[in-house]
Amino acid sequence: MFFIIASVAGVLLDVAAFRGVMFVFPRFGTRHVRGIAVFLAAQSALLLAAMTAGAVFERQAWDYRLTSAYYYLFALVALLYLPKILFALALIPETMISAKRKKRRRQQYFPYKPMRHVRARLGLLAGAALDVLLLWGIFFGRFDCTVTQVKIAFPALPEKFNGFRIVQISDLHAGSSFGFERRWQKTVEAINRQQADVIVFTGDFVNNFAEELAPLAPLFARLEAPAGKYAICGNHDYGGYADWRSPADRQANQEALERNIALMGFDLLKNRSVVIERDSANRIALSGTENWGGRERDPRRANLPATLAAARDAPFRILLTHDPSYWDFRVKDREDIALTLSGHIHGMQAGVKIDGRRYSPAQLFYRYGFGLYGAGGRYLYVNSGLGVIGFPGRVGMPPEITVIELTTGGVSR
Repeated sequence: MFFIIASVAGVLLDVAAFRGVMFVFPRFGTRHVRGIAVFLAAQSALLLAAMTAGAVFERQAWDYRLTSAYYYLFALVALLYLPKILFALALIPETMISAKRKKRRRQQYFPYKPMRHVRARLGLLAGAALDVLLLWGIFFGRFDCTVTQVKIAFPALPEKFNGFRIVQISDLHAGSSFGFERRWQKTVEAINRQQADVIVFTGDFVNNFAEELAPLAPLFARLEAPAGKYAICGNHDYGGYADWRSPADRQANQEALERNIALMGFDLLKNRSVVIERDSANRIALSGTENWGGRERDPRRANLPATLAAARDAPFRILLTHDPSYWDFRVKDREDIALTLSGHIHGMQAGVKIDGRRYSPAQLFYRYGFGLYGAGGRYLYVNSGLGVIGFPGRVGMPPEITVIELTTGGVSR
């Protein structure tokens, strides 16, 4: 249904763009009416082809390279049609003003003055600027990694863990990086420069298939942390976005993915915990659930009681869970989990930074879009992820390496 609606909306936008060009640039439009019509008709044909391909191959692409290529086709469609949306919106007041002027000329003498259509022209300029931003996001923004420093105070933190540093990364979506695998070298180096005590990965290594991770496993195996590297699976790591030939094939893919994660040096926490000790009196638990999706179509395999079973004696607990909606569902009212780390949302891969503060459409659609949230002395941090899914770029929401420093006092920031 989505592909049908998008196709119809796109064709209507092309019709509106044609009429808009004839309305705003009548001389140019009259001279080149055929060329404009053919140009927009070709875009409509491209849109219909892209939507048809999406509908037919949405869950049937058995080669992740094909999926990655489709994301670029989707990006091309976005580059063509998002500016048209802005142009169409700008045409609305122009059309209303034009109709009002015609009515006045019919009712009384009113000398004709050519309209400059300033709003429509500004709409076109805004569309062009948007395309420049999107192109930057595709070729540069998606690899322009940022390091976010977060300090959180916990009075109950064991004394010898004061200053303990956690690097959180998330949402690699390795298949979307086909052809750009070497670009991750700088990210790995940046992570190691943080000199973290522990590195955690909060899910979505791949889009669907275990083979996506194979080219990147040796590179991410270079990550180093004295207290270890730990990971959980995200919704995409279960292969639920493909139609498998058999349950056995899906299970084989899952096992292959877990082997690749092990080759990266990560200890996969599947509803279990590990305890990090300084001595018998200074211990913290690091617990990881399997995925629990806020949407019913996503896997719901999290088992919190089983996850915490091995960490009951630890005085301080940190939970890894991919989807931040699980914090609302099971975690935030529990006094025995001090900090929860999640990913999943990507900050919708778009945002803007104003006066040192970042804003994103994710804040309109998700309760926990990105960043730090707190309730009753307990905290949730939502990492914006490293990779991309769907649109192969990031604009104003860069890939994120989060460095979380735990302290026994002071102000959280």
